[in-house]
Amino acid sequence: MVVDDATAGNGMPVHSYRLSTVVPGSVTGEAVDYELADADLLHKLHYLRAVHVFRAPAPGAAAVTVRDLKEPMFPWLDMYFPVSGRLRRRQAEADGEKAEAAAGRPYVRCNDCGVRIVEAACDATVDEWLEAEAERGGLSKALAYDKVIGPELFFSPLLYVQVTSFKCGGMALGFTWAHLIGDIPSAAACFSTWAQLFSGKKPPAPTLRDPLARPPSAAAPAGVTAPPSVKATAAPVGDHWAVPITRDMVPFSFHVTEQQLEGLQLGRQVGTFELVVALMWRALAAIRGPDEEEATRTVTVVRTTNPVPATSGGRLGLTNEHRIGHVIAVGPSSPAAADVSKLAALLAGARLKGVGAVAAAALAGAEDADVVVYGANLTFVDAESLDVYGLELGAWRPAHVEYAVDGVGDGGAAVVHRDAGGRGRAIAGVVRRGEADRLRAALRDALRVA
Repeated sequence: MVVDDATAGNGMPVHSYRLSTVVPGSVTGEAVDYELADADLLHKLHYLRAVHVFRAPAPGAAAVTVRDLKEPMFPWLDMYFPVSGRLRRRQAEADGEKAEAAAGRPYVRCNDCGVRIVEAACDATVDEWLEAEAERGGLSKALAYDKVIGPELFFSPLLYVQVTSFKCGGMALGFTWAHLIGDIPSAAACFSTWAQLFSGKKPPAPTLRDPLARPPSAAAPAGVTAPPSVKATAAPVGDHWAVPITRDMVPFSFHVTEQQLEGLQLGRQVGTFELVVALMWRALAAIRGPDEEEATRTVTVVRTTNPVPATSGGRLGLTNEHRIGHVIAVGPSSPAAADVSKLAALLAGARLKGVGAVAAAALAGAEDADVVVYGANLTFVDAESLDVYGLELGAWRPAHVEYAVDGVGDGGAAVVHRDAGGRGRAIAGVVRRGEADRLRAALRDALRVA
């Protein structure tokens, strides 16, 4: 099997896929159900992709095998048992009249079916891969298994872990995570817990909400409609949880160095996230042209919240707790002609709401509404506060990390997080086919001028 995507023709196919399953080390229990909050179901069509690339161990050091990686997964999945479950729907006739209103609502049956492990190979060294990624971008997509939930909910894993071996002895870990079980900070904390177990450390146990209690829904005020940051699908998707799109979408990535960022910030009193995505907003508005001027005036902003460690009384569990909002560029001129500082100031002033409140308005009491968050408009995700390079396998630190969202609508989306040094920024996005090379060239030109 060879991945065929935007990276085709780069001479680095990923192939030789082998699938297996890892389950929790102990039985979770009888008929344990993990109830999903409205904030979780708001993201049921979306997925998170996290890729960590490691160079080969030093000469003489022991190589890491797939069996070594699997060993700490048994106690890890004991801690995060809902991740091993499978989705079900409420049946009114089985649950009684009290559950009539909840008929069809998805939940996770914690039946210990496990997470899927994918072994693959890449015909390149890590250094060759990193060089190609820096030049072209978008290569991380092939290092995380591309699979959505459905069309049979009963058999769809909520997490895939792909282990890709490079010919030099290096390795990539790619996680494909169903967004409905947690946002980027939740996913990062979960993956880091596994890495700590691998390294022989004893991480704090995650604080999961009571799996048997349905989290309360945030009541939307009467007459409130879904905000522009969220849009309903044109037709129900049923049990095949993929965002309906009319355009071919491809991965995009770009690195803004510390030096480029310093030049961009000169004389500007706004944050790095706002400046970086303002450049991308302006460039894509120019690429999409006057026919889509009105559509590109509105962008969605998602800000992640960095969880407090459980040892400090915080939550290290599975939650969707980010904030969502939107901004509209008003005025006679298109965002394509706007000053970067003005767009950045507009983004900085975005009024954001907790995801629970957004879900209450978007779902409006429906138990199984189909909505799009990422890509409903051009969407930017602020993940700057996260230490995405914190996942270390003993003394083995990743050479490259990328966090991105998949299952993105036609508007496209991008996640911005810190680079390996912590001072530059990495952009990992999904854009329309034909836009990636033009966007990369536009960003390079803009940063050169800055």
